[in-house]
Amino acid sequence: MKMSKLSEAANAAMKEVFGLREGEEVLIITNPGGDWFEVSRALYDATKELGGKPVIIVQDKRARTEFTERLVLEAIRAKPDITISCGEAHYGSDPYGVNIGYVARDGKKHDNAFRMLIYGDRRMRGVLTGRPGIKDIFERCMNIDYVAMRERIKVLSDVLDKGDEIRVTSPGGTDVTFSIKGRKAHADDGDLRHAGLFGNLPCGEVFLSPVVGKCNGIMVFDSTITLDNASVMPDKPVQVTVLDGFVTEVQGGETAKALLNVIKKGEQMARERGLKEHEKNARHIGELGIGMNPMAGPSTNLLEAEKAMKTIHFAIGENFDHDAPALIHQDCLILRPSMWVDDKQIMKNGDLLL
Repeated sequence: MKMSKLSEAANAAMKEVFGLREGEEVLIITNPGGDWFEVSRALYDATKELGGKPVIIVQDKRARTEFTERLVLEAIRAKPDITISCGEAHYGSDPYGVNIGYVARDGKKHDNAFRMLIYGDRRMRGVLTGRPGIKDIFERCMNIDYVAMRERIKVLSDVLDKGDEIRVTSPGGTDVTFSIKGRKAHADDGDLRHAGLFGNLPCGEVFLSPVVGKCNGIMVFDSTITLDNASVMPDKPVQVTVLDGFVTEVQGGETAKALLNVIKKGEQMARERGLKEHEKNARHIGELGIGMNPMAGPSTNLLEAEKAMKTIHFAIGENFDHDAPALIHQDCLILRPSMWVDDKQIMKNGDLLL
């Protein structure tokens, strides 16, 4: 019997991306209704067919600034081999992690059990996926040549790892420079076959954390922008001024106002919880990401948009090197960027030169 496109995509996720082994436990966190639930069920069925042990747990949707249900957190803390968050929105934040913190085996503190088990104890692997439209995105962007994409991502990652400084410009007016000295690139290359690895579905991105406090210039976001519980196309390009690593101005139309409101909400919630560092970092530039999936394109679903080739994105808020915690992480895309690593140009009008 011929498999549906969604079943093929789910099978590719569990087999090609996770390398699922017989008997492995898979926790799938989702929300009621919507095509994210349909995708979650397809992942459940694919896991079962490949000999895994899947469990689906359902909670109402959460913003990043809202707390996850206790029972969901208990399921994560049970240390499944794989945890997949596939819902309408983020799975939420961890109250124990935010207020007290988990200490991993390496002695580092984490504000979330999900990340502690992946990055700290390296006991689990996992992904974030979902949002409206995820079924169509799965069917288009999951059945790709993973070997070829991983090779391209490795070449780019090696260049970034050797660099000290990046400059990004764009036709829209972006001109920003930041330090990456000592930072290492993270490869969302669809290889989550071993504990300690994290990514997105669909995959296809290289990202890194700029050095804290070492980013200056203008960013002009002219494609997908994440707000509170949704991603939108801006009504007008959003111009963000960055000084010494932190956002000082946000200008543009209604989307710019909405983005600034999310930043202020992140500051306020951190302030109410007495988290001074989280409050400060709500304006921090936490990520540079470069899209590498050949089937991804412009979309109001960030999980696809940030993987689209000929784009980059910056995130305002939390970073991935765990030295700039925040309660928000707002990804914002730039079209047709040019990029230099030190004195070498590696991208021109969105095309990689490597």
